[in-house]
Amino acid sequence: MRRLRWIGLWVLASGFSPLLAQAPPPPAAGQVSSVDKQLSLTVYNKDLALIEHVRAANLPAGRHRIEFKGVSAGIVPQTVSFGAAGLDLIEQNFDYDLLTPGKLMEKAVGQTVRIVRTNPGTGMETSENAEVLSAVGGVVLRIGNRIEVLRDDGIPARVIFDKVPDNLRASPTLSVLANAAKSVNADVRISYLSHGLSWTSDYVATFDEKAGETSMQGWVTLKNDSGTSFSNARLQLIAGDVNVSDGESAW
Repeated sequence: MRRLRWIGLWVLASGFSPLLAQAPPPPAAGQVSSVDKQLSLTVYNKDLALIEHVRAANLPAGRHRIEFKGVSAGIVPQTVSFGAAGLDLIEQNFDYDLLTPGKLMEKAVGQTVRIVRTNPGTGMETSENAEVLSAVGGVVLRIGNRIEVLRDDGIPARVIFDKVPDNLRASPTLSVLANAAKSVNADVRISYLSHGLSWTSDYVATFDEKAGETSMQGWVTLKNDSGTSFSNARLQLIAGDVNVSDGESAW
């Protein structure tokens, strides 16, 4: 079995920093901080990382729906571990439907929206209510007694929605339902495995012929396709083959 080896090199990447930020302000009563008190990443070189968030909680007794925004979009949901003194986990959910124009239109199928068009010549606007029939390969609308395809035909148009659907998020969000037998003022810790993070290393060797010496410099390049930036994170890089199995197949 191959052993894992630790790598200590210069790091080149955006969205990562080995420095710790100033401590976030304590959460208000009945809340969990939206800012990480501590963020740790252990990144393997095979599209896998272990991520841990620590956030402060100030909650009264009772059931609470706690949302953790800013988690990785590549999260492996079944690997989530939740821990907090005084809180008992009931259920957890990962909301991965992010708020985009396409998703917003998909969620509007069967609903009524408002189509506003602007006449390029006069600048006048006209508005019509439309039922969204389909958003597959394009947007099909029913406006009054006619069926129309919303397309880019040179006439400025925009779609107005009454609200954002509850299951669309501006950023990847992990939510848990937990029960507190009594008030809780403690740290909440979640950890999980995630895809979308990896690293590679490059080395440059310089040979000084006169001195008969060789110097070597190593660089690590981090690739972050997780959909989330990780500022002020404690970072560890591990090289080697990692065997992660669910009992039937490896990821």
